[in-house]
Amino acid sequence: MSRIVVAGAGHGGLTAAYNLAKAGHSVEVFEKNAEENTGHEWTDGVSMFSFDKVGMPRPDLSLLAPNKDMVFYNPKKTVTLELEYPKTPDFGFIERRELIKFLVSQCRQAGVVFHFETPVLSAVCGEQRVRGIKIESENKQKTVFADLVIDAAGMDSPVRKSLPERFGIPNEIPDKDAFFVYRGLYQKTDDSYFDPRYKVYFFHCGHPGMDWMITEEDCMDVLIGQFGGIGEKEIEEGLADFREEYPYLGDKLLRGGYVSKIPLTRTLPKMVCSGYAAVGDSAGMTVPLNGCGIDLSMRAGGILARAVSGVTDGDYNERVLWRYQTLYCIIHGNSLVIVSALRAFLSTLKARNIDFLMEKEILSQAEIGMANGSMSGVDFFYIMKKLKAILPQAYLVPAAAKALRGVIKLKKISTCIPGEFSEKKLSAWRKIYESI
Repeated sequence: MSRIVVAGAGHGGLTAAYNLAKAGHSVEVFEKNAEENTGHEWTDGVSMFSFDKVGMPRPDLSLLAPNKDMVFYNPKKTVTLELEYPKTPDFGFIERRELIKFLVSQCRQAGVVFHFETPVLSAVCGEQRVRGIKIESENKQKTVFADLVIDAAGMDSPVRKSLPERFGIPNEIPDKDAFFVYRGLYQKTDDSYFDPRYKVYFFHCGHPGMDWMITEEDCMDVLIGQFGGIGEKEIEEGLADFREEYPYLGDKLLRGGYVSKIPLTRTLPKMVCSGYAAVGDSAGMTVPLNGCGIDLSMRAGGILARAVSGVTDGDYNERVLWRYQTLYCIIHGNSLVIVSALRAFLSTLKARNIDFLMEKEILSQAEIGMANGSMSGVDFFYIMKKLKAILPQAYLVPAAAKALRGVIKLKKISTCIPGEFSEKKLSAWRKIYESI
């Protein structure tokens, strides 16, 4: 059977590793962090249906906290938009490190071999394919050859960055398409106060981005995020304003307290080549308005494993791996293209523009719902209605029109992605895909 290596212990890579090891392949995972430090120090949402989809047992439900409703505020805090989310055992929030621990345990039972504290440095490439990875082990660089490299090393993956231009996979996900997030869990000074909702603030303190405050039973979960970059000044301003509004937000940091980077873009237009497939943040697999990516990554890992299930000779060529990209784009990726266009539009605005859009109900529950990929009711008449409402601030119209025009192209994107790999057809589809 095949030798498969996974660069990084990301959710999608671990899901693919589990399924491929169960199918009898030799699978190894190389992760730069120590096992106990792999994964962020906070909770994020996950659907139990994702485990069902990828053929993996569900984790113990005791690890899952109930789903939360969300309240969105404009910069002046004069408008609130409330979204309710289902309260069922199938959806909830899980500690990221507990989730990684569970996925690693399942992989080990399936026969996956792990190498923690082993950074991946780059891809090892031949003329026409990826042949393996270069790692650092015991202070020495070593080459690990493989039939297939699965890249789960994140947005700034050293594997993807080192790929030759001739393979057609973008090396960089630019910072303008990233969300820089400071997240810390702080001591709560009043144990009697509890609010079960996310409170989300657009352009908090006038900064281009999104902050939140979550009051948990035992701590305060603070996120301060900006498009394109964030500095200490913005973090301190956000914390100071939250402390005025929430006097029970203590100074003592319990967990987190560092900045991480999340891709807020559409999935890469090409994420496979012979011997290589990207999953998760390495391929830009998040919901572009909220950064959620666990479910998308896991499902991508399952799709990848299924797409290559018929390979028995180790020849993971571009045509074979294209099945994975096609299936992922049709099932998940295409519907998020418009969401990425809306995110790009929002990232060009200033605080006063957000106030105008929310006060005039141009940005309403329907548009916020697009963060989950819902395009219900979006058609030509919807576009014209929104553009007409924006006319009092005419300088916003061109950028808004560009974002909304993508709706018209969405159907074409969904129907013309090549079912079989063809350079010519890929070029035509990619041109449309990148034009939105």
